[in-house]
Amino acid sequence: MPVNCLFLLPVFSFQMTKSVTNPEELGGLASQMTNDYGHLALQGRMAAATAEPEEIGFQIKTRVQELGHGCIFLVQKAGALQICPTDSYTKRELIECARAVTEKVSLVLSALQAGNKGTQACITAASAVSGIIADLDTTIMFATAGTLNAENNESFADHR
Repeated sequence: MPVNCLFLLPVFSFQMTKSVTNPEELGGLASQMTNDYGHLALQGRMAAATAEPEEIGFQIKTRVQELGHGCIFLVQKAGALQICPTDSYTKRELIECARAVTEKVSLVLSALQAGNKGTQACITAASAVSGIIADLDTTIMFATAGTLNAENNESFADHR
């Protein structure tokens, strides 16, 4: 999943909050947020389809959808603030929507991490096996060279 899209959404959310004083910047930020969410939604669909167990996939899908709804509300509030830049109620709503988007991003991240546990366990196991194989290769190399001390008169070739 393109993590950069996931991390950019709260950045745009924060920038929208800061742009309360410069509403003319909100259109560009909303457009960029929409593009990044689109990329995230595509990758989220693939992550949900491949997640094990299925509950994790459902959780990823649900949280990405909830994030999408939060982004929609944020973009709507940005548009409303552009129409009426002095409305303090709309400014507060925009800030609340930005907080909600940031929260939803953290929920998507936690769902992705939950789906990643099995993958991480496989990576750890593969690394441990690779280390054991490397140790065995090193031992074989030294034994073949005759640099290991034998406890009796047997050769390495007898045990290999």
